Amino acid sequence: MRQRIALRAGWTGLLGTMLLLGLMPRAVSPAGATGSLIVDGDFEANKTSTDLRNGAGRPGWYESRRDGKEGRALLQLSQKPVAGDATLKAMIKASPARNTYLSQRLVESQTGSFSLQWDILVKEILQPFNRSAFQMIGNASVSGRGPNGAGKERYVFLGFENAAAPGRMNLFAYEGGDTDQWDMKRVVVPGLELGKWYTVRVAVDTPSQAYTVEVLGTGGAPVRVAAFRAKGAKSPAMLTHVSFASWNDGPGTFYIDNVREP
Repeated sequence: MRQRIALRAGWTGLLGTMLLLGLMPRAVSPAGATGSLIVDGDFEANKTSTDLRNGAGRPGWYESRRDGKEGRALLQLSQKPVAGDATLKAMIKASPARNTYLSQRLVESQTGSFSLQWDILVKEILQPFNRSAFQMIGNASVSGRGPNGAGKERYVFLGFENAAAPGRMNLFAYEGGDTDQWDMKRVVVPGLELGKWYTVRVAVDTPSQAYTVEVLGTGGAPVRVAAFRAKGAKSPAMLTHVSFASWNDGPGTFYIDNVREP
């Protein structure tokens, strides 16, 4: 059984509902939060997949893209053992027709330096796009798609692709810029295994418009990556949400667990 760190919500009732919906002001932390940035990082506060999708009226995780009933149903609470993890975890199933996002608003909005990490297992990445299991930290400044749903909202922007060798995959970063080819990939950790748990850690320095990314236990040093920048825009200066996603033009099946600060 994998080690879990329980990060549980302490707010209930009306206060929790208002906070989940973004109706209450959030503190801004210029130098990182003094407490935890993540609520329910081990997903143990959820009893059903519906709880996970809807947030159960409390701060924490929810399906944010709302691409129809079918798209939302692709986010599930996995209760079965997966590659040694016998505890609760989130799963997003691949669909070439729908977009699905697992998102959470950070306890404190970030304008300075902070770190997050998460455990991820990628089961499959579908062709022809060969990209999925997107991992993003950004904001919800554009209406209509939910947090990290538009390019200008994204700061950390990572994903996986199938590698040349069967059963292998690469972790890549999108950095964007003033180009029509916004989705040019920069491989940061190559040769990882499909179907295996990895811990991805990012250390964000918002003012410098950059972050480092590493996969723990692989022996590689952290790689410095430029913050994603949509064409004609700046990278976001305030970060409020973390999201994990599968797209209709980037479908994949993957699991997320133990989202937390190092």
